Amino acid sequence: MNRRTFMEAAAVGPVMAAMATAAPPAEGGQAAPRIDPDDLAAAAVKHFLPGKLTCGEALLLAGCEALGIRSDLVPDAALGLAGGVGLQGKTCGCVTGPAMVLGLAIARQESEYEPKKKRTFKVAGAFCKRFEEKYGTVLCREISGLDLTTPEGRKALMTHVKAEKCSKVVEAAARMLAESLATA
Repeated sequence: MNRRTFMEAAAVGPVMAAMATAAPPAEGGQAAPRIDPDDLAAAAVKHFLPGKLTCGEALLLAGCEALGIRSDLVPDAALGLAGGVGLQGKTCGCVTGPAMVLGLAIARQESEYEPKKKRTFKVAGAFCKRFEEKYGTVLCREISGLDLTTPEGRKALMTHVKAEKCSKVVEAAARMLAESLATA
């Protein structure tokens, strides 16, 4: 093992071990487990409401639970995705959280980097396109109708938008995630 390989393994190894303590990648890439869309949707909404977790966190946690991935870093790894990445209204956590789950699911199936990267890009890209077709956008600000950089936007989110609008998007994203995992 050369110095660079050793340093990469030392830096990345503990993180990957913490993120996926379930089964290691299968040789030859096994099919992803079938996850019931209704069960995944119910789990994601349960984590999202009454208000503690963000959409990205709720979807990451529900997806990891369904895959048997346990880590102290989940759901916190998705916290920065909140409100379209740091409340900036950009890509919705209902897209970025599932992209993380898809990456983890494929990483458990595929040990070689290039095929893993190719599959992850394909499946996460297809998920993003499908989400955008359904909602007309992937932007949190457009989906929620809120500017979360303002106190008024954050208050509206917590008083009614999260329950009335965002929870329905979380539910739909979880169903799409279950279907995407079946093809991952």
